[in-house]
Amino acid sequence: MDAMGERKEHRQGSAAALSGRRLADMTKLVPSFFGFAFVRAWDDLVFSRFAALFPDTPWLGQDIVSLGMLPVFLLIVFAARRLAPLYRRPVLVIGAPLLMVASVVFYELLLGMPDGAQVALVLVALLAGAGAALSILQWAELQSCLNSLQIVLYVSGSFFLGSLLGWMALDAGPERMAVVLLLLPALSLLCLKAAFAKIATSDLPKNDWGAVRFPWKLVIVLGVYEFAMGVTQGDVAFGEDAPVLGVLAASAVLFCLAFFFSHRFDFTRIYRTPFVLMVCGLLAALLSFSASSAVANVLVSTGYALMFLLLTMLLCDISHRYGVSAALLCSIEELVMFTGVGGHLVAQPAVRAAVPLLQDGTVLSISLAVLVVIASMVLLSEREYSRWGASFFGVGSRDSEADVRAAFVERCDELALQHRLSPREKEVFQLIAEGKSPSEIEGELYIASGTLKSHTRRIYQKFDVHSRGELVALLQENKG
Repeated sequence: MDAMGERKEHRQGSAAALSGRRLADMTKLVPSFFGFAFVRAWDDLVFSRFAALFPDTPWLGQDIVSLGMLPVFLLIVFAARRLAPLYRRPVLVIGAPLLMVASVVFYELLLGMPDGAQVALVLVALLAGAGAALSILQWAELQSCLNSLQIVLYVSGSFFLGSLLGWMALDAGPERMAVVLLLLPALSLLCLKAAFAKIATSDLPKNDWGAVRFPWKLVIVLGVYEFAMGVTQGDVAFGEDAPVLGVLAASAVLFCLAFFFSHRFDFTRIYRTPFVLMVCGLLAALLSFSASSAVANVLVSTGYALMFLLLTMLLCDISHRYGVSAALLCSIEELVMFTGVGGHLVAQPAVRAAVPLLQDGTVLSISLAVLVVIASMVLLSEREYSRWGASFFGVGSRDSEADVRAAFVERCDELALQHRLSPREKEVFQLIAEGKSPSEIEGELYIASGTLKSHTRRIYQKFDVHSRGELVALLQENKG
């Protein structure tokens, strides 16, 4: 009994130590955690404000703000090597919150003016979109400085807090909301600067990546989801709270999985979840019971939000691993998301009346479900992908330090596949190959000493080696 009690106490102590390390890892970058939440809350409130200008088509206000983001994303896509990293350019760092604050001030000044101010308000919406886009890209650069677990915690946690803050602030009066919108950009900027100050110099974004082969399969799938979400959102029956509930549900699940189960949960399983939710939501809209529309909206929103969160985390992780600009990767992601504008248009009665195939709502819902399934099956047909899908990504030349790192990761992935390592064993194998000590591996993967020894023993068995030195030597032999 004493031995069993000691083992139980040891397991409890190990679990407590792991939870403590996760908590310490999360709280040491508090500014980055809350700062991005301020940006997300600001975006949600601004979208809501401009949507109110078009009560019959509320999505139109959101699309106008999104169009303001378009020039920023295009500029970064074509000039990333000159402009990135953005956090080193004071004009862009200060310019983002200034544009956001200016849009709030102009909105308040124009709101009480005659009907002629409608055009000016559209220009203000474009201004707000430009400021928000710059801010989002700078936060993406910060998140790319973190390890995989930190990325999940901070991105999912920030989305959750941002959506919750925005949702709660919607009930505030116009004057209070204006004050909140003026404060959030300033708070976000302060947090951004404080967060970058905590990042080690070696982990800061650089501008030395090689030729990029973008993970198009993932982004195209997101584009399909965005289109389906746009069609659903463009419907008059779409609930205003559905997108918020979707983000809250998806981000809360990801955060809890990362915080409590990261040491034994395979995150690649999550990639299968969004399309199940999306398809179920699209098909639920065809049912006749009274709550079917609300259920469909929440399922579609949750599926879309989960896919968007996963892809955002993936791109930040790719940037961290390979040194590619996070601003570039996220700009491409955001550009693909403009398929949602097309979805909004398809849902409009005038467009559906002009296209015979769109007139039947049942046919449209089934067609969207089939499109989502096909796109998702193409993505899931990949035979091998790492915890965050980095094998979807490749680099060209091998001249830079980032490209050497990419080649090393590719060799590890190939050997792991040949020897049938599990996802967790592959992570341990790569860290061993990097020369990390057992204590460093335990800290980075958040696993107990006994768990690491068990993984290491199985890796040795699968490679038919008996020591760490033999394993590293085997990797060196396979360089060619």
